[in-house]
Amino acid sequence: MVDRSALDPWIQSHHLEDATLERYRKELAGHPAKLLLLEDFLVPAKADKLTRFLEHEAQFGQEFGLYSDGSVSEEAWETADPDERMSRLSRLAGIPPEYQMSPNALTYLQFRQALQQPAFVGFFEAATGFDLGESEDFGVHAMGEGDFLRPHSDDIKGRRIALVIYLSEGWEASYGGTLVMTDPSGSDSRIDPRHNSIVIFDVLADTMHQVEPITADAAGRERYTIGGWYPDRS
Repeated sequence: MVDRSALDPWIQSHHLEDATLERYRKELAGHPAKLLLLEDFLVPAKADKLTRFLEHEAQFGQEFGLYSDGSVSEEAWETADPDERMSRLSRLAGIPPEYQMSPNALTYLQFRQALQQPAFVGFFEAATGFDLGESEDFGVHAMGEGDFLRPHSDDIKGRRIALVIYLSEGWEASYGGTLVMTDPSGSDSRIDPRHNSIVIFDVLADTMHQVEPITADAAGRERYTIGGWYPDRS
């Protein structure tokens, strides 16, 4: 059983029912890409504060990634073979002083801490059926026009599940940013970044995933996510 008293402030109650969690385990096990998509995940007031923080208060820094060298400078990325360019996106770099005590920023800091606590580990164990350990392996990203993440696997460093929470209101399919999961058969599952939804997937399922480029239709809007990984308890 999950710790509802600790989770009720964050996760909408219908996700915490025993029968619902059993259904989630079956859905994950039966999905070709071993993924689970939950809509309306966070309590709306919490999701709204997190969204306001990401949109208006958080400070991001752009990052560039190559398949061969990982994170590199913009100059190295621009001069690399285009096929070597794995990613272009922005990562949370800090909170400006004027916002550090805002209700939105405090909600983010509290949520970031909650993800590391036993109650959240217990929820993801109950939803997946896996024995998971605690984790500090979480990050916040923004993706704007032209940003992308090319096919790769998260099967590294003892990770067992990955999760991505989408927090961009009013995001349209034409803006891009769709997560594409390719299962071992070569078939694709497409997950649009709907606000306040979460995708959870088994990183040991021999899948690859990518994020399609953000298009000009986004017109200055950004795709915001909070994501991370939990390891096997062992």
